Amino acid sequence: MLAINIQDLHYQIDSHPILNGVNLQVESGSLYCLVGPSGSGKTTLLKILAGLIQGHTGSVKLEGKNLNEKTQASRATAMVFQNYALFPHLTVWENVALDLSDSGLSPIEVKERAYHALHSVDAKSWALRRPSELSGGQQQRIALARALMSNPKLLLLDEPFSNLDTAGRIELRDRLRQLVQERSMTIVCVLHDQKDAFAMADQLGVMCDGKIIQSGNPLDVYRRPLNSWIATFLGSANLIKGKLVHQAAGEFIAHTDFGELHGALSDVDHPPAIGQSFTLCIRPECLHLDIMPPEENSFEGSVTDTLFQGDFSLHDFSTVQGLVLKISEINPRQRVGSKSTVYAWVEPEDVVGLID
Repeated sequence: MLAINIQDLHYQIDSHPILNGVNLQVESGSLYCLVGPSGSGKTTLLKILAGLIQGHTGSVKLEGKNLNEKTQASRATAMVFQNYALFPHLTVWENVALDLSDSGLSPIEVKERAYHALHSVDAKSWALRRPSELSGGQQQRIALARALMSNPKLLLLDEPFSNLDTAGRIELRDRLRQLVQERSMTIVCVLHDQKDAFAMADQLGVMCDGKIIQSGNPLDVYRRPLNSWIATFLGSANLIKGKLVHQAAGEFIAHTDFGELHGALSDVDHPPAIGQSFTLCIRPECLHLDIMPPEENSFEGSVTDTLFQGDFSLHDFSTVQGLVLKISEINPRQRVGSKSTVYAWVEPEDVVGLID
């Protein structure tokens, strides 16, 4: 069942479009991460889902019903903002319990639910502290506990890792995964860091200029970006211009300045025409270095510069044609200054033909 179904959603401020035809489907009980540059409309989309603002045109449905037809209570939605919005004069426990003060529950029931929410984010021991006595990561957990007090079916998170160190990010990622599994909760999370999204998302959406331009399994979106903007936004990429020579069943052969390359199309439903120029994407980690080249997709050259990172090195590989490729090598060897002829090569499935 779809927890969220958005069709052609538009929103603007003073005739300036913020959302420009958003389409989004999120399955119930899943964790959906949305990435994109600042100003692409991510937070605005969250606010519409939370019922804080309304879209101007388009359809927004939660569990099959139009958002505007559902009362605030029936939406069962909670949102955690970037600034946490904690009251400095209240204790942690009081901040968490505040939204249930007029719920009709007995004080004992409110207390039990508050401590259960704090326990679920491993923050029970801070119950009597005030926000000023907590780190940014600890305050993030309290804001999350407060959101969980209403037992939401849909949890919306705006940059939840912005104030966390590496250990805190990993811990919160695991905690969110547990919430999805234990409570059958649906989570939509807006992020800037793509690696956090790759690590935790069931589905990943890439947003730009008020639209979600690609959505799917994180591995598929990373390995098969639709265009060069998505390819470079999600990570490092070697982009090569080529001309289509042959294509069939999603595979292609292209002529490039490197020679003939065999690869796979990112969008098999919209292949380029024979003879048409298009862009090929090769991730640095997909290129291998060897002294014996395979029969196809190999480049002769030498490593001219290296950035050593410990567990891997990022090489500049200059081909005999004078073109430079970025190559990421795990368990790296000393490559600069070697007199040996070196070949870089790549599997056909890792040469991706883009639609631009």
